[in-house]
Amino acid sequence: MNNIKNLLSIALVALLFASLTSCDSGDGTKNAKDALSSFLNENDNVVAFGNAQLKDILNKADYANIPKAGKLLGSEMSSLEKMIDFDTPVYYALEGPFEKGEGPASTYGFLQLKDNEAFVDELTKRGFDVVKKGDIQFTEDGDFALGFIEDIAIFVISNRDEDSEKMIADAFKKIKGEMSGGKVDEILDQEGDMILGMNVASLYNTSNTDLSKLSKVKQEELKEMVEDSYVQTVFKFEDGAGIIETKNFFSKTLESKMFFNSDNSAPLLAKLGSGTPRLGISINLDMKKMQSFMDDYSPETMDNLAKSMGPMVQGALMFSGKDGLASLFNGQLGAVMVGDVGDGEGMIPDFNAFVGMTKKGQDLASMMGEMDLGFGEFKTDKDGLSLRSGSDTKMNGASKGLNLPLGAENFGKSGVSFFVNLDGVDLDEFELEGGSNVLKVVKYITFDYDENGGRLYIKAKKGQENVLKQAMDVLIDEFASEISKMSI
Repeated sequence: MNNIKNLLSIALVALLFASLTSCDSGDGTKNAKDALSSFLNENDNVVAFGNAQLKDILNKADYANIPKAGKLLGSEMSSLEKMIDFDTPVYYALEGPFEKGEGPASTYGFLQLKDNEAFVDELTKRGFDVVKKGDIQFTEDGDFALGFIEDIAIFVISNRDEDSEKMIADAFKKIKGEMSGGKVDEILDQEGDMILGMNVASLYNTSNTDLSKLSKVKQEELKEMVEDSYVQTVFKFEDGAGIIETKNFFSKTLESKMFFNSDNSAPLLAKLGSGTPRLGISINLDMKKMQSFMDDYSPETMDNLAKSMGPMVQGALMFSGKDGLASLFNGQLGAVMVGDVGDGEGMIPDFNAFVGMTKKGQDLASMMGEMDLGFGEFKTDKDGLSLRSGSDTKMNGASKGLNLPLGAENFGKSGVSFFVNLDGVDLDEFELEGGSNVLKVVKYITFDYDENGGRLYIKAKKGQENVLKQAMDVLIDEFASEISKMSI
């Protein structure tokens, strides 16, 4: 397959699943960002969209110094940069539905061209048959098609059996219309190495899920609720850290349905005993709002959840009334691992856990009695269920509290929070394989999420080197190691 096709498709598809001015050019054509904005305004099937700073990402990964492949990639990029403006982002749009194992129905890419004639010459030299269809210069190869007018190129990779020439022509018609404005343009204006916007309404409209089993009234409610609702995700690859930030641009109605509780006092921490945790997860939810949302729009979730929690809880839920799970649990749940793998009995690390319960839930728990699990201590009280599995974390006496590691200072404050500290852990003992070896560059990971959005922060061990280069170095070493084991 042609090198240009490979580079463009890999750059958009692999990196995803892995700034331009706002004015029009003098001849009436739009730049790539504005073209995408207009395309989105005319296409209700686009579920995800955004941009990737392809050149910056490759440079941060130090691709030019990859053994053997670096020279090839460097030569290819140098050639393409004469024709394509990689100082600006590559913009993309993904149409639904997303079929299992096949990805999006169609992937569109929008490129800013520097030299139209040089682009035609290069395509022809590489074996592409470029023909002119009206104002559009067009070429295709299998499921890949490319069209361009003046300084804008649009390509499409489709999983559907459609006329690719017509798809390109329709795309150019769409970019001539009004731009989206509002939340869409706000997302496209964000700064980061990669931007991903998800259109919640389009995701709902193109999905083949159990939502179709809802009553017509509920389906209409849900459709109105997700209208003009988006989730923005920004990827940043920095020296010493990788950051993924999400922000919810929800309608007022959808926003009111969110059931995440945030509390800066982190009350759950007092329920999780003592020790210096290596890993932790905490959840704080408004159970009544969550139960109401599931009852209205995802009743099968409740049935599946009840089955997974065992016959005792399943039986209790039969008599719980309209509150369902909210009649048993108060929404607080947390667990911390306070030992390393191999420190506890039977190689199970020591941990502390807590499940908050209502009065009815406590009555159910009291039926279990004070249980001896053989590897720790289980106890019920007025707040819920507690479990301690280490000899130095007994529940009798005053608790010293948790000594949270560096980076985990916000643990327990958000609706959902998580951390794992890998500092000092010898990952060679875990016999990691393939891409999992990237964990060797990680010092710690934290995650926090509430009704407004979330943040995943990956702290690398080397603070003065880009996290992508650190990850690439590990992958190259792993690849070289595997090659050396192969018999020739």
